[in-house]
Amino acid sequence: MGHAVLVVGAGYAGVTAANRLAGAAEVTVVDPREEFVERIRLHRLVAGSGPATVPLSRVLDPRVRTRTARVTRIGDGVATLDDGGELRFDRLVYAVGSGGATGPAGAGYRVDTLEAAARLRDAVAGLGAGAVVTVVGGGLTGIETATELAAARPDLVVRLVTDGEVATGMGAPGQERVRARLRELGIGLREHAAVGDPAGLGADVVAWATAPGVPDLARRSGLPVDDSGRLRVDATLTSVGDPRVVGAGDAVAAPPEVGFVRASCQAAIPLGTAVARTVRAGLRGRPAPVASIGYQAQCLALGPGAGLVQLVDRRDAPRRLAIGGRAGAVVKEQVCRYTLRAIRGRVA
Repeated sequence: MGHAVLVVGAGYAGVTAANRLAGAAEVTVVDPREEFVERIRLHRLVAGSGPATVPLSRVLDPRVRTRTARVTRIGDGVATLDDGGELRFDRLVYAVGSGGATGPAGAGYRVDTLEAAARLRDAVAGLGAGAVVTVVGGGLTGIETATELAAARPDLVVRLVTDGEVATGMGAPGQERVRARLRELGIGLREHAAVGDPAGLGADVVAWATAPGVPDLARRSGLPVDDSGRLRVDATLTSVGDPRVVGAGDAVAAPPEVGFVRASCQAAIPLGTAVARTVRAGLRGRPAPVASIGYQAQCLALGPGAGLVQLVDRRDAPRRLAIGGRAGAVVKEQVCRYTLRAIRGRVA
């Protein structure tokens, strides 16, 4: 029998790692659903303007096995599942992702998981003309959600509230483009506005697009984590508490030499590739290479037919060049399609 590699989580990082390990070991992906969630399309699901899933079988190498379940504990070479089963592993890829954090009591809805986005979609669909939807969070997810909603439902009053400035990672010119698009769509913007009690927002629906949390699986399993519950790994993405466990994606706390890890598919895919190299090296008894990631752009959808692609350096700092308008929307869509090819390992 060959080496058993268990991949916990079927997001961008997990699927990327599984596909690059297929054929080198007996790979099993464990995830609660049989669909791959395109998180970069969840804003479209919220607005009812498009799907955000594809069958998991479409993005996984046919040699990779799947188990529809949730891992409840990682033990000594064994993972316990919520269906009562157990799976043995020689290596485990921790790729549980992020999402599901909550705002203050009564906050309402979030956008960062499939289930949460579907609940928000249903809530918005039930609103009549003139109802108020407030999106809290001025990052990419909040902007995409607000603009998609405003374009799809011009009969609603859509507001965007953030405790800082909107689109801070885009640089000043990019921020002005975003503000202009918000004005064009009639979206009310409040910057530098701390939100305590959601009831004070005066909204019929409040959608939280603030920084997501991570599952507590690593903490519950006794693995070393940071203050946010992210699995602590070294520069090879190996857990500092168990050399059989490696990690990639949003739920990992990597050291500075790996590079800045922004919660994004742009970080998850190279991390998934790097973690596969680490697993292959370990199974062969060889030293694992140091992981390193860099960035190229921040891509933002601004409603149908509009987008903004801000080029950045490898540390995610904005460069001077940006592509906006319809051209930006075309590039953004191509990036979304490219990610599906990239996680499969086919990028031509």
